[in-house]
Amino acid sequence: MLYINCKKPARATDSELTDDDVIIRYEDDEVIGLTILHASKRKPRAA
Repeated sequence: MLYINCKKPARATDSELTDDDVIIRYEDDEVIGLTILHASKRKPRAA
């Protein structure tokens, strides 16, 4: 997993799991972080 925090300290009030296994965490309407599942197994996308 790869955690990316955009705001510290932060408390998520909501989260969303995308189709490509990324969890987007929100504090109200502001994105405060991302969790990328299986990050070490991902391959770069072709351009």
